[in-house]
Amino acid sequence: MKLLLCLSSMVITPAFAGWEVDFIDKFSGTGVNWNNWNAQIDANFNNEVQCYTDDDSSTNKNFDVSNGTLKIIARKQQVNCAGLNNQLKNWTSGRLNGKDKQEFLYGRIEARIRFHNLEGGTWPAFWMLENRIAESPRKNDDDFSHWPNPGAGEIDVWEWFSNSPSTYITNFFNTGGGNCGNEIRFNYPKGASDVLSWHDYAIEWDDNNIAFYMDDTLVTSHNVANCPQYKEPMFVLLNVAMGGNLGGNIDSNLTKATMEVDYLAHCTATNQNNADRCNESTPLVYTDDDNDGISNDIDLCPNTASGDTVDVNGCLLNVDNIAPEVSLSMRQNNIVVSSIDISDGLVEIIANGTDENPSDILGYSWIMGGAIPSPAIMGEAISFDPAFMVEGSVHNIDVTVSDNGEPVLSTSTSLQFRVKDSQVSPIAGATDNESSSKSSGGTFNYLLLLMLVLFRRKHH
Repeated sequence: MKLLLCLSSMVITPAFAGWEVDFIDKFSGTGVNWNNWNAQIDANFNNEVQCYTDDDSSTNKNFDVSNGTLKIIARKQQVNCAGLNNQLKNWTSGRLNGKDKQEFLYGRIEARIRFHNLEGGTWPAFWMLENRIAESPRKNDDDFSHWPNPGAGEIDVWEWFSNSPSTYITNFFNTGGGNCGNEIRFNYPKGASDVLSWHDYAIEWDDNNIAFYMDDTLVTSHNVANCPQYKEPMFVLLNVAMGGNLGGNIDSNLTKATMEVDYLAHCTATNQNNADRCNESTPLVYTDDDNDGISNDIDLCPNTASGDTVDVNGCLLNVDNIAPEVSLSMRQNNIVVSSIDISDGLVEIIANGTDENPSDILGYSWIMGGAIPSPAIMGEAISFDPAFMVEGSVHNIDVTVSDNGEPVLSTSTSLQFRVKDSQVSPIAGATDNESSSKSSGGTFNYLLLLMLVLFRRKHH
């Protein structure tokens, strides 16, 4: 690509090395992406004869998105024009604009275009308007400026008409006067037939300069530092006009005229690469709106939920659901136990649930008998005070853990525990063995004394 020269012939050295794409329409679907474009059906300027429509689906449609390109088709057919209060028109065509949908401030704007016709009366264009212009769609967000005042300035990137088929126009429309932009007519190297071939038309734009390119050739550049326009966002327009001030008389044998667009892209300056074009092979600004690890430009499922497992296209990965597993443990007085004591304080039973599907969320359902006093259930755990439970009693507690996979799977388990008997209190000041020994010793001494008395009586 040729270096740009300022008026003093000094080379302008950019502060960046390349470009990265932040918007591109590759026209890869089966219809116009209305998230990017508006059909401006009420446009009626320059004594043109066509009725603009939003038709991208009928037999005689004016927008055809197929085989990876957009075709804007002007057709000779008589209609009552809906966008112009049912005026009778003899031609239909299409006019797309990106107002309030895709608007750009500075950078490189590029489109790959070819026109299919050389017959008289056609007027295709790739151009831009500032976003405060008082044209549809109107959001009343300060869009009250009238062409070509500041807020409604115009730049024609590529404008061709059959009355001068060997050239195309780049143009500025402004009220600044002087050197604040003007019209340049670029001569196609191969003459009129060049318009039938694919070419890349682009501008590079910052707050001081706008440069126009066809393929790798610098067509012209303008210093716009002192212009009242071109300092606010602009939107792109693509259309085929018929007749009018530049289109002129329409060839009587012409019934259809087609402008074909391969892509339209906007790039921002970057020092991360040395790309000199803004197209399908230019690196993209990395964005991942649904945080699934797949960048927006290749994400075919841009609204997956956070935490979902996705494939390389950003779509939900169909993983076989595996049932969760669960085990129960019991603690009293911060010690793991298998039986409980009514005097040792709060008892806590914890369900330890696991699941091999990392995105699954587990839920717990508890079943316990009425003998469990006022249990507090907190998801995967329950707790209760055993102070008034029956000693020696045995209890069962069941838990079921379920996932939220497809299908929903669950697993259950049980815990059985016993309430310990209370200990018998010993005699004060003696061990159990000592108390038992003294009691049995006293009985023996009493029997010995009784036998001695009986023996003496017998011998007297």
